[in-house]
Amino acid sequence: MVVHHTGLVVRDLAKNIEIYKKLGYSCVGQTITDFIQNNKVVFLTNEDRTHMLELIAPLNSKSTVYNFQDGYHHICYDVSDDSDFVNQFRTLKIGKVFTGSIVAPAIDDREVVFAMLYNGALVEFIIR
Repeated sequence: MVVHHTGLVVRDLAKNIEIYKKLGYSCVGQTITDFIQNNKVVFLTNEDRTHMLELIAPLNSKSTVYNFQDGYHHICYDVSDDSDFVNQFRTLKIGKVFTGSIVAPAIDDREVVFAMLYNGALVEFIIR
């Protein structure tokens, strides 16, 4: 299992891009408008490309992050090399997958699912 990124909810993408640039991050690609989850998304990476951030800003009241406070939202793992991961996750009994497969335009239209761990942490898994 490989960490793909850490997701952060923000209200102002431009302001937060500038903040993270001062911490050594730079944008990876363009800002994406995700009409599936009703968010604007941009990825940033640190200088040695060992860590990626996803800044998520709600587009409207239908946004999946509309009611979230700014700050940490989720950690994302790429498990696409394991076609049975979702079933394996269920057998771990550490949380519940609460979405079906969702196309993620900001991740090259790959499929993701979200889970809530029993400790309250939100986790995203890239499954294809």
